[in-house]
Amino acid sequence: MRTENEVQDRIRFLLSKELDHQVATLCSRVPQNCQYNHRQPLDIRKEIEGEPNINYNRIAETNAVPIGLCMLGASDPLQWNGTICEDPIDAQRCLQFDLVTTKEVLIENFNNQIKDFDWVIQFLPEVYGLLWALGSEAMPKLPWWKRFWFRLMRIRPDPLSIPLLK
Repeated sequence: MRTENEVQDRIRFLLSKELDHQVATLCSRVPQNCQYNHRQPLDIRKEIEGEPNINYNRIAETNAVPIGLCMLGASDPLQWNGTICEDPIDAQRCLQFDLVTTKEVLIENFNNQIKDFDWVIQFLPEVYGLLWALGSEAMPKLPWWKRFWFRLMRIRPDPLSIPLLK
Protein backbone atom coordinates (compact mmCIF):
# COMPACT_ATOMS: atom_id res chain seq x y z
CA MET A 1 0.00 0.00 0.00
CA ARG A 2 1.34 3.40 -1.00
CA THR A 3 1.31 6.39 1.28
CA GLU A 4 -0.53 9.58 0.37
CA ASN A 5 2.77 11.38 -0.23
CA GLU A 6 3.94 8.67 -2.65
CA VAL A 7 0.67 8.94 -4.61
CA GLN A 8 0.95 12.74 -4.74
CA ASP A 9 4.57 12.39 -5.91
CA ARG A 10 3.33 10.14 -8.72
CA ILE A 11 0.72 12.76 -9.68
CA ARG A 12 3.40 15.48 -9.71
CA PHE A 13 5.60 13.25 -11.89
CA LEU A 14 2.75 12.71 -14.37
CA LEU A 15 1.96 16.44 -14.46
CA SER A 16 5.63 17.22 -15.10
CA LYS A 17 5.69 14.65 -17.89
CA GLU A 18 2.58 16.23 -19.46
CA LEU A 19 4.12 19.71 -19.27
CA ASP A 20 7.28 18.39 -20.97
CA HIS A 21 5.10 16.84 -23.68
CA GLN A 22 3.23 20.12 -24.25
CA VAL A 23 6.49 22.09 -24.43
CA ALA A 24 7.93 19.61 -26.95
CA THR A 25 4.74 19.78 -29.02
CA LEU A 26 4.77 23.58 -28.94
CA CYS A 27 8.43 23.78 -30.00
CA SER A 28 8.13 21.33 -32.87
CA ARG A 29 8.68 22.96 -36.24
CA VAL A 30 5.37 22.14 -37.93
CA PRO A 31 3.19 24.53 -39.95
CA GLN A 32 0.39 24.84 -37.38
CA ASN A 33 2.90 26.13 -34.78
CA CYS A 34 3.95 29.09 -36.95
CA GLN A 35 2.24 32.43 -36.52
CA TYR A 36 2.32 33.03 -40.27
CA ASN A 37 0.51 29.79 -41.16
CA HIS A 38 -3.10 30.10 -42.29
CA ARG A 39 -5.38 27.15 -43.04
CA GLN A 40 -7.44 28.04 -46.10
CA PRO A 41 -10.34 25.75 -47.08
CA LEU A 42 -10.21 24.82 -50.78
CA ASP A 43 -12.48 22.66 -52.91
CA ILE A 44 -10.10 20.04 -54.31
CA ARG A 45 -12.66 17.93 -56.20
CA LYS A 46 -11.78 18.00 -59.91
CA GLU A 47 -15.12 16.49 -60.87
CA ILE A 48 -18.57 16.35 -59.33
CA GLU A 49 -20.65 13.40 -60.53
CA GLY A 50 -18.60 13.15 -63.75
CA GLU A 51 -18.84 16.87 -64.56
CA PRO A 52 -15.89 19.28 -64.23
CA ASN A 53 -15.98 21.23 -60.97
CA ILE A 54 -16.08 24.97 -61.72
CA ASN A 55 -15.00 25.69 -58.12
CA TYR A 56 -11.93 23.43 -58.29
CA ASN A 57 -9.03 24.89 -56.31
CA ARG A 58 -11.11 27.84 -55.12
CA ILE A 59 -12.16 28.96 -51.66
CA ALA A 60 -15.07 26.88 -50.46
CA GLU A 61 -17.02 26.35 -47.27
CA THR A 62 -18.48 22.93 -48.05
CA ASN A 63 -16.54 19.85 -49.14
CA ALA A 64 -13.36 21.80 -48.48
CA VAL A 65 -9.95 20.52 -47.42
CA PRO A 66 -7.80 23.12 -45.68
CA ILE A 67 -4.43 23.90 -47.22
CA GLY A 68 -1.64 25.70 -45.34
CA LEU A 69 -0.52 29.07 -46.66
CA CYS A 70 2.38 31.18 -45.43
CA MET A 71 0.98 34.65 -44.80
CA LEU A 72 4.36 36.32 -44.22
CA GLY A 73 4.23 39.53 -46.25
CA ALA A 74 0.54 39.05 -47.15
CA SER A 75 -0.36 42.58 -46.04
CA ASP A 76 1.44 43.81 -49.16
CA PRO A 77 0.33 41.83 -52.25
CA LEU A 78 3.43 42.95 -54.18
CA GLN A 79 5.74 41.30 -51.63
CA TRP A 80 3.69 38.19 -50.83
CA ASN A 81 4.81 35.29 -52.98
CA GLY A 82 1.90 32.95 -52.17
CA THR A 83 3.98 30.25 -50.52
CA ILE A 84 2.25 27.01 -49.56
CA CYS A 85 3.31 25.74 -46.14
CA GLU A 86 1.49 22.46 -45.82
CA ASP A 87 3.98 19.79 -44.79
CA PRO A 88 6.32 19.64 -41.79
CA ILE A 89 9.34 19.75 -44.13
CA ASP A 90 8.18 23.20 -45.32
CA ALA A 91 8.28 24.53 -41.76
CA GLN A 92 11.52 22.70 -40.93
CA ARG A 93 13.33 24.56 -43.72
CA CYS A 94 11.70 27.97 -43.21
CA LEU A 95 14.00 30.78 -42.05
CA GLN A 96 11.07 32.99 -40.98
CA PHE A 97 9.37 30.36 -38.77
CA ASP A 98 8.03 32.04 -35.62
CA LEU A 99 6.15 30.25 -32.84
CA VAL A 100 2.52 31.19 -32.44
CA THR A 101 2.33 30.42 -28.69
CA THR A 102 4.37 32.00 -25.92
CA LYS A 103 5.57 30.47 -22.67
CA GLU A 104 3.03 32.51 -20.68
CA VAL A 105 0.13 31.27 -22.81
CA LEU A 106 1.39 27.69 -22.56
CA ILE A 107 1.55 27.68 -18.74
CA GLU A 108 -1.82 29.43 -18.49
CA ASN A 109 -3.42 26.82 -20.78
CA PHE A 110 -1.72 24.01 -18.87
CA ASN A 111 -3.01 25.30 -15.53
CA ASN A 112 -6.54 25.68 -16.94
CA GLN A 113 -6.41 22.17 -18.40
CA ILE A 114 -5.41 20.47 -15.16
CA LYS A 115 -8.19 22.31 -13.31
CA ASP A 116 -10.76 20.92 -15.76
CA PHE A 117 -11.59 17.40 -14.60
CA ASP A 118 -13.19 16.46 -17.93
CA TRP A 119 -9.87 17.24 -19.64
CA VAL A 120 -7.94 15.32 -16.96
CA ILE A 121 -10.24 12.30 -17.38
CA GLN A 122 -9.70 12.31 -21.14
CA PHE A 123 -5.97 13.08 -21.39
CA LEU A 124 -4.53 12.13 -17.98
CA PRO A 125 -6.66 9.20 -16.82
CA GLU A 126 -3.95 7.92 -14.48
CA VAL A 127 -3.86 11.26 -12.66
CA TYR A 128 -7.64 11.21 -12.33
CA GLY A 129 -7.52 7.64 -11.01
CA LEU A 130 -4.92 8.59 -8.42
CA LEU A 131 -6.95 11.61 -7.33
CA TRP A 132 -10.00 9.39 -7.05
CA ALA A 133 -8.03 6.90 -4.93
CA LEU A 134 -6.97 9.75 -2.64
CA GLY A 135 -10.56 10.96 -2.44
CA SER A 136 -9.41 14.43 -3.43
CA GLU A 137 -10.26 16.91 -6.12
CA ALA A 138 -7.34 19.20 -5.29
CA MET A 139 -4.66 18.95 -7.95
CA PRO A 140 -1.19 19.08 -6.40
CA LYS A 141 1.20 21.74 -7.70
CA LEU A 142 4.06 20.91 -10.00
CA PRO A 143 7.28 20.17 -8.10
CA TRP A 144 9.26 23.29 -7.15
CA TRP A 145 12.17 22.29 -9.39
CA LYS A 146 9.86 21.92 -12.42
CA ARG A 147 8.34 25.37 -11.83
CA PHE A 148 11.86 26.79 -11.50
CA TRP A 149 12.99 24.97 -14.68
CA PHE A 150 9.99 26.32 -16.56
CA ARG A 151 10.68 29.89 -15.36
CA LEU A 152 14.28 29.73 -16.64
CA MET A 153 13.48 27.89 -19.85
CA ARG A 154 13.27 29.69 -23.20
CA ILE A 155 10.71 28.43 -25.66
CA ARG A 156 12.09 28.38 -29.16
CA PRO A 157 11.45 26.24 -32.21
CA ASP A 158 13.42 23.15 -33.06
CA PRO A 159 16.51 23.88 -35.18
CA LEU A 160 16.32 24.27 -38.94
CA SER A 161 16.54 21.17 -41.05
CA ILE A 162 18.91 22.05 -43.86
CA PRO A 163 19.73 19.32 -46.37
CA LEU A 164 23.39 18.46 -46.71
CA LEU A 165 24.97 19.21 -50.05
CA LYS A 166 27.06 16.50 -51.66
